[in-house]
Amino acid sequence: MRKQAFYFLALALVMAPGFATAAGFRVVEQGNMAQGMAHAVTASVSDASSVYYNPAAMVNIEKYAVSTGFQFVDPKTEYSGAGGDVETSNTTFAIPHLYLVKSFQDSGLSVGFGLFANFGLGSTWSDGGPFNYTATDTQLQTHTLNLNVAKKFGDKLSVAVGVNHMTSEVTYKSMYPFGYIVPGSAPGYQILTGDGTGFGFNVALLYEVSERVKVAFTYRSKVSTTLSGDFTVENWPTALQGLLALKGISGDDYKTLGEVDLEYPDITVLGVSFQATDRLLLELDLDHTGWSSYDQLDFVFGDSVVAPTGATLLPKSSSSEKNWNNVMAIRVGGAYSYTEQLTLRSGFYYDPTPIPDETFEPRLPGSNRYLVAIGAGYKATDNFTVDASFSRIWSDSRDIDNDIGDSLNQPIDGKYSTALNIFGISFGYLF
Repeated sequence: MRKQAFYFLALALVMAPGFATAAGFRVVEQGNMAQGMAHAVTASVSDASSVYYNPAAMVNIEKYAVSTGFQFVDPKTEYSGAGGDVETSNTTFAIPHLYLVKSFQDSGLSVGFGLFANFGLGSTWSDGGPFNYTATDTQLQTHTLNLNVAKKFGDKLSVAVGVNHMTSEVTYKSMYPFGYIVPGSAPGYQILTGDGTGFGFNVALLYEVSERVKVAFTYRSKVSTTLSGDFTVENWPTALQGLLALKGISGDDYKTLGEVDLEYPDITVLGVSFQATDRLLLELDLDHTGWSSYDQLDFVFGDSVVAPTGATLLPKSSSSEKNWNNVMAIRVGGAYSYTEQLTLRSGFYYDPTPIPDETFEPRLPGSNRYLVAIGAGYKATDNFTVDASFSRIWSDSRDIDNDIGDSLNQPIDGKYSTALNIFGISFGYLF
């Protein structure tokens, strides 16, 4: 039964869609003990989710620890502008996590394994919306396998190193403006799908300054991957199907190979925890994401389509400027041991957007974000724990005036705002 449950969680993780809950398309929801403290736990994490938040803390687990669970996210982005008032489709995403830790107390060594999705994106705008030639449906799913080894040196310092294997799957959809080429023609549908893998590493430190103060540092490296797949344009008008026939394609759908290089940013976190009283724990974290690595997307396709007039209908390659900025998030959290069995938690974070006005697009409508979290942990037995959390994220309204979409007579200018709720539950076992 336990083995079946493990495989179920692993499959759910692999298949889970993602939604960016932090700046850019990063997902920080990796455990509900941490979620209740707005993820300000780098120096104080004490359960198996230390595999993600600070692997150096694994040395504080006595023998074995397991933690698994989900966060459920229901995002909505609203747009108001020249194209009218529209919003993204109602969708609930499930973000799962699974962690296993084994400690060898005699040697001061610990090993930990995690499965999680720390990047993801999901947004769906109507096919008949005001910028349907720019973006309709977007899905980025990742799943990371992370193996760590931690070692304690003396009574105060512990160090960890790890390796990450990340798999990515992406789907970009939008309408194709055949009506501009053949007046009166219905729009086509263009779909780019791809997948790829990449490797990275992580390091972590935990230093106990005193019985009440701990300082922590974690770093996760960039991960580079090439996403390879197919580029398809469906519903070609009859007047243009002869161009497909010249390529040996029958019907009204065109497909070719496509690929794009993607570099996920590095992440650096510095945290300080303070045991203010025997019952009250406080922590402050500074979280830096190196989004400057996301500067440009270069798409390469296996073929192109050129009209008899020489006009390029589908290019051999195209580039999309991003020029994102590095950002620093501030997270504060607290935990209060109400009884020996019940712990109450709360936290807040501010997460600035890395997206400049010039390259803002509806596919990823990012703005400065704020989160308020509450949570509770219940120790049902000496070994079994349950952690639940609820968070509300809201963003600054963002007024956009750039030239994206202008060439298609579909400017994206207008006001965007995003809000979402996150509810989660995790189950832990120590033995």
